Amino acid sequence: MNIYFIRKRSGSRKELGRHPFILDEASSTLRQLLTEFTLHGLREAQTVVSDFPLTEEEIAAQSEEGRVKFASRYGENHDTPERALQVMLQAFADGLVRIFVDGEEVTDLDAALSLKEGSEVAFLRLTFLTGLLW
Repeated sequence: MNIYFIRKRSGSRKELGRHPFILDEASSTLRQLLTEFTLHGLREAQTVVSDFPLTEEEIAAQSEEGRVKFASRYGENHDTPERALQVMLQAFADGLVRIFVDGEEVTDLDAALSLKEGSEVAFLRLTFLTGLLW
């Protein structure tokens, strides 16, 4: 099943990227979907990438996202799958991320989730404002 995930930042209408994602089978809960996304992202972050010059197509694609960067990753990721899942669940519990499936916010990790071919899953990362509250 093909779905799309969209990354956004609060306070900005611009998407940080729309990426296709292939699921072997439809996830029945948000917890299962987030687990698949987290483990996929961890594998991708731990893959060694060599530096090659950017092509014109890569420069154009990156400029659509707002910045052109030479190297994808500048450090190494030594997280374990258990640690990555723990961090993901804590971030969701703390309200640092909001998740929308086909335009509807999903707030319960274990509620039934209905994904279909071409569904869009949007991740909105929230940031704290600095300053005094009083």
